[in-house]
Amino acid sequence: MKKHSVLLKEELCEGCTNCVKNCPTKAIRVRNGKARIRDELCIDCAECIRICAYHAKYSLTAGIADVSDYQYPIALIPPSFYGQFKGIDPAKIKNAVYRLGFKEVMDVSLAAEALSRKTSEFLAANPGVFISSSCPVVVRLIKILYPELTEHLIPFKAPVDAMAEKARSDAAAKGVEPDEIGVFLITPCPGKNTTTFDPVGIEKSPIDKTIAVSQVYQAVLAVLDKCQDLDEENLPVPYLGLGWGQSGGEVKLLNDPIQKRSLSVSGIHRVKALLNELSRNNIKGVKYFELAACEYGCVGGVFNVVNPFQARYDLRRLRAQGEQMVPQDDGRYHFKLPGKFEPLQIGQLDSNLKRAMEKLSQLEQEITVLPGLDCAACGAPDCKTLAEDIVTGLASRSDCVFLLRKQMGDLAEKLSELIHELPPVMKNRNKHGKDR
Repeated sequence: MKKHSVLLKEELCEGCTNCVKNCPTKAIRVRNGKARIRDELCIDCAECIRICAYHAKYSLTAGIADVSDYQYPIALIPPSFYGQFKGIDPAKIKNAVYRLGFKEVMDVSLAAEALSRKTSEFLAANPGVFISSSCPVVVRLIKILYPELTEHLIPFKAPVDAMAEKARSDAAAKGVEPDEIGVFLITPCPGKNTTTFDPVGIEKSPIDKTIAVSQVYQAVLAVLDKCQDLDEENLPVPYLGLGWGQSGGEVKLLNDPIQKRSLSVSGIHRVKALLNELSRNNIKGVKYFELAACEYGCVGGVFNVVNPFQARYDLRRLRAQGEQMVPQDDGRYHFKLPGKFEPLQIGQLDSNLKRAMEKLSQLEQEITVLPGLDCAACGAPDCKTLAEDIVTGLASRSDCVFLLRKQMGDLAEKLSELIHELPPVMKNRNKHGKDR
């Protein structure tokens, strides 16, 4: 079964270890000169795609041609998508997407506005600290590296999932058969693509396929000039909800008292730094955390075409056109998760407690032996990770070039001594010769 969206073109990989050192979950190793991704640790954050100068890392989604696989295809437009088209009215962009072969085009921003109201109510009624669950990469990061924080994830589905469910329900109400419906998300990142076959918090994703923004961008531009703006009275634009496409947009739609006690952080490494502090109880006074793995939020996704600075600016200008959220029946969305987010038990030294304690002791010993330079020349991101790999049988001390050099030096010194050392038989023979 497919597990991840981030893939490797082995023939392009130079084994440079840039991806190894930048992976937030230490999921990558270089073995035999090529990068290897450990599936159980990968969260599809796409940092390796960003950092690879050789374009060896990549991600695949569906394409426009896949739309014809369904009799009733539905497109979901995320808020960040509108930031890709400078100065073009959202209604016109929506019309252009219709022309790509979709029967319906729905704004995820509408679900985002509804979720903002739901979140405000939840935070006002529940004591404690909560973390947004809208970014699937952040949810996976917490489940793997910060299992103690999973209970702080707000128990709601992401807007894309809630809107996908509503889209299916609306189509069924029109008499469309379930097997004729195909829900496509135009995605800015691989993380959202992964949720279609490995969802977080729910059993099965309501989204059938995703199409990367880069896959539809040129096609939308090609038909924009032929499009007329749609009737905004029938298709209201959720301008305030568009703010969800950039970091801070979610917080801005919360009720005023909650908004003042909320914090937005974007970029996977800054998110990790914050979660480190939060796990140590070093952040006080904050009620709600809006966390996004991509820099500046979804506008920073690797599938986008326009740079995140321009997209963020244009999205902010669009949001400024909205005075209030679009009136709608929030009861038509089902945000509540069927259960809780469960942590993933990954990275244990051993399932047996006694053996785990023995390996922990061995790990501490290995760490003292290794040089502590974190150079990644061994193929692991740092010395501590190499020590873990040694203890679990995935590596050996000789993988460290410094220890290998020392071992070779010791061996050369030993060989030098042996060269000048004679066997006992020869020693005796020389002695007898001198006696004569």
